[in-house]
Amino acid sequence: MKPELIEHFVAHFDHHDARLGADPLEVSREMRERCPVTHTDAHGGFWVVSDYDDARRILQDPATFTNSKSVRVPAGPETRPLPPLEYDPPEHMKYRNIISKAFSPKNIAALEPAIRALTVQLIEQFRAKGSCELVADLAAPLPTTIFTELMGLPNADAEKFHYWATMINHQAHEGEGAISAGEATAQTMDYLRVILDERRADPRDDIATALVQGEIDGAPITDDDLNHMALLLFLGGLDTVTSAMSFMFANLAQRPDLRQQILDNPEIIPAAVEEFLRFDPVIMIGRAVGADTEIGGCPVRADERVLINPIAVNRDPSQFEDPDVLDFSRDANRHLTFGIGPHRCVGSHLARLELKIVLEEFHARIPNYRVAEGHTLHRHMNQVNGLDALPLVWD
Repeated sequence: MKPELIEHFVAHFDHHDARLGADPLEVSREMRERCPVTHTDAHGGFWVVSDYDDARRILQDPATFTNSKSVRVPAGPETRPLPPLEYDPPEHMKYRNIISKAFSPKNIAALEPAIRALTVQLIEQFRAKGSCELVADLAAPLPTTIFTELMGLPNADAEKFHYWATMINHQAHEGEGAISAGEATAQTMDYLRVILDERRADPRDDIATALVQGEIDGAPITDDDLNHMALLLFLGGLDTVTSAMSFMFANLAQRPDLRQQILDNPEIIPAAVEEFLRFDPVIMIGRAVGADTEIGGCPVRADERVLINPIAVNRDPSQFEDPDVLDFSRDANRHLTFGIGPHRCVGSHLARLELKIVLEEFHARIPNYRVAEGHTLHRHMNQVNGLDALPLVWD
């Protein structure tokens, strides 16, 4: 990225601007060093936090930094909140408890054989070819298939689900026949309503059934809450692990020394997963200011928007020694990729397990690989960021 464009983003940070994808790391570093709490005029204005301690305090203080006014930055048109994410405590926990059992460590651990079998199946489909497009061939279908089965959605429509999630989360409206985020949202919700209606008539052992059978204060969940709750799970379950897995393999494809550490000592894989999560976080975390307060000495007013930039926060040198180095031996890896506090990601156990298994099974079969010659990695930015494609080759 040219110096003048870095200067532009430091002063006018905009995670929706496609140009930021060229080097969000350098922009984030400059912001953390020069203005760890700053205000940008993009989209009508919002605050950007690049300091770890301030970010942690914000996430643990839902009374002052609320989710109830939407976590999107900028807020956009007023829409129905997505429970439980866009509800504050204590209402938040009433909704979260309905789905938390499905994502408990015990229940997620029970999925390991199925996740491992699917991972091996996907890898074997391209292993002999000597190449793959990692995003399309593995990073997208693996978490999509696992989540659709958990949710109770037909796997035959998995490709459609991933398309909708991409259009919504990344606002990727390019290409022939592409639809807008609004259109994708409407189509997704129409589809989910049909599934929820089916579960009312025919309950099964899946999350969709848990939703329709759930109660809030002794009463069934309203249809509006139910539909939006299903939409939130759909968006969170189908896209974020894809991006995390893509970033992980992009790093490994360019670092044979890191691959060798995994090959020589597979026991480090859980620690490697945590380090990859720290190094390349996926979600830009938004909050609304609930009451006049301050962040890092800067006065902020009620109803203003705050964006926590985890790309900067997870590389804060006050918290992480040599933060720009991928270090699988890092102790006390207190990254904020999954958030912290009451809204900590409910699917974190599932994400960790999927990433762990894919590292184990991929390297057991394809130990040495590289990015295809001539390919330039393109990182797309938005509220959720990721890689468009990752072509890998091996001998």
